[in-house]
Amino acid sequence: MSGTDQERQGVAALTDLFEEYYERITRYIAVRVGNQADAEELASDVFVRAVENIGSFQWRGVPLQAWLYRIAHNVAVDHLRRSSRRKSSPLDEATAVAGPHDPEREVFLGMEREELLKAMEGLSDAQRETITLRFFGGLTSAETGAVMNRNSGAVREMQSSALKRLRTIMETEHSTLELEGR
Repeated sequence: MSGTDQERQGVAALTDLFEEYYERITRYIAVRVGNQADAEELASDVFVRAVENIGSFQWRGVPLQAWLYRIAHNVAVDHLRRSSRRKSSPLDEATAVAGPHDPEREVFLGMEREELLKAMEGLSDAQRETITLRFFGGLTSAETGAVMNRNSGAVREMQSSALKRLRTIMETEHSTLELEGR
């Protein structure tokens, strides 16, 4: 197969992935950058970069969507470096992209967004990335592992420890508020 045929197939695959993953990647980026408008623009940039670089994509057992999330991660990090600021309520922005029957939103029912955001600050970078990819990006453990260069078992353990840590942080915060009489 010639490079041109391969590139055409790659672009066709990216078109399908765009339709399936645009909203997920936008939510993922929105959590990272804290601004819906920026997240939408950056998500579009992810797909532009993917189309520009599809010729250099080599199958190494990593799904194409994991490659997209790596690009999304890099785009978000570049944006944060350029802007060197973080918005205080990125979860409000991220969940605005979610559909009405989005299972990721259901995971966080009963938790206040601000509390969750504050609690996520108490996680390690890897734990925060795991939670963001799994629940806001909608990736499986294997896909998250491919993005983070970890195996799926390590991702599941990281997710478990992150959720336990979030629970502890939030319980401590609730206890503190009760003691203060709020």
